[in-house]
Amino acid sequence: MKLSWRLISFGFAAYLVFLVATLPAGTVLARMQSQGISASGVSGSIWNGRAMLLRVGNTVLGETSWQMKFLPLFTGRASADISIKRDAGSAHATISKGFGKRINITRLQGALPIAALGGLGLPGGWSGDVRLQIAQLELENSWPTQLVGDIEATNLVGPANQPTALGNYRVEFPDATNTANGITGTLTSSGEGPLDVKGTLRLLANRTYVIDAQVATRPSAPESIAKALQYLGPPDARGRRPLSMSGSL
Repeated sequence: MKLSWRLISFGFAAYLVFLVATLPAGTVLARMQSQGISASGVSGSIWNGRAMLLRVGNTVLGETSWQMKFLPLFTGRASADISIKRDAGSAHATISKGFGKRINITRLQGALPIAALGGLGLPGGWSGDVRLQIAQLELENSWPTQLVGDIEATNLVGPANQPTALGNYRVEFPDATNTANGITGTLTSSGEGPLDVKGTLRLLANRTYVIDAQVATRPSAPESIAKALQYLGPPDARGRRPLSMSGSL
């Protein structure tokens, strides 16, 4: 009798896996519109499918394909390899979610134009590219609670009312800086841009960001930038001035 029940249970589990594997992706995505997820040009199954255009909230991801992983289902987690392609840029990562509200993203790599991230609440009127090398990212209510990796903004130009080429900037998030109050990354400038920047970027639990840095001009800086920095106060002995910024996303 025990063997029979085991066979029945195994057969029922196999049927459920087959049902999920063959469930059309369009059917599932159509039910997720109430959660701010919409798609067009959907093909394949929820197990292995593709959407020619996927939108999450106000962010248009572009052409997106996914492949679900089988083994994590036995631990109560849904996990999938995700790839995104756009006319300019691409990204891929592994995304997993359990029964709670937290979403885990690992091995996130990509390069996207800043304009593609406008739906995240970033200020408009800026151009450039964002490169991502994220080993671990944990989101809760769409806000990071853990972050390990590097984010680099290259060929940055802005703001809209007075666009200026500002160069490249990098934020490194080592694991040791993650705390219960927020996440802290090291902010530095790179390349031959007009500004020499060293400081920190903090992502606080109340969904705000804080930048504290020391800024100096390089010899290549245009006069307009040198004059703008004078409003930050007098420089120190190394020619650096304090810069503090904060806001919400």
